[in-house]
Amino acid sequence: MIIVLSYSMNRLSVVKMLENMQIPVFTVQQFSAILGKDSAYAAVLLNRMIGANELTRIMRGRFALPDTDILCIASSIYFPSYVSLWKAFEYYGATTQMPRMVDVVCTKRPCVLKIELETGNFQIRFINTASSKIYGIKKVKIEGKIAFIAEKERAIIDSLQYMDYISLDEVYFSMSSTIEPEKIIEYAKRSEKQSVMKRAGYLLEKAGYSCQPYDFGGLSQTYVPLDPKNPKQGKYDPKWRIIVNTVIE
Repeated sequence: MIIVLSYSMNRLSVVKMLENMQIPVFTVQQFSAILGKDSAYAAVLLNRMIGANELTRIMRGRFALPDTDILCIASSIYFPSYVSLWKAFEYYGATTQMPRMVDVVCTKRPCVLKIELETGNFQIRFINTASSKIYGIKKVKIEGKIAFIAEKERAIIDSLQYMDYISLDEVYFSMSSTIEPEKIIEYAKRSEKQSVMKRAGYLLEKAGYSCQPYDFGGLSQTYVPLDPKNPKQGKYDPKWRIIVNTVIE
């Protein structure tokens, strides 16, 4: 079937409509509803606008304006999901790095998605978690579009859980900015992981915050390495049951 687009549907006016919407990522069905046209018409117009670089195909069935902020796009591909780790620290000004990898915690299977936008090339890494672990999130607006970003304290706890993706120095550096230690403790406990609770307690105390093992509901007798990427060699901290196998300052 050949679809003939009406001249009344000016592509510039379509871009303006999309710019005024808070939703950063949309499907063919949503695009069809925005236009008030059927899905066949919407699909043809989408392809033409992508060819003219007026829209970007994020992945199969997902589209966005090419100047949309990567945090908005990354946290809106799947629901529920949120940006965390290094990119969250960058948002809060709690890192000196400018990562191109955007880590998104969600309930979908782990994968990496490459994206090209006007602001550069990015990779979105999806980290799987249970739906019950989706909490500690801020809903923010960036240039009029919605983004879901981990609270700084939640990003710290995520980092202590997914330490293959971020350096311990960066986690500790993020604690030098304003944080709420009570939230660190709460989120560490909700992780239900002894390694996370022990590392969180050790780092909080090293950063100058007052906390005790009982704040975490009690810790097991097993020692865990401060940095799991390093050999299990170093001084044993009996309070936090940590093997101090790296130097942080």
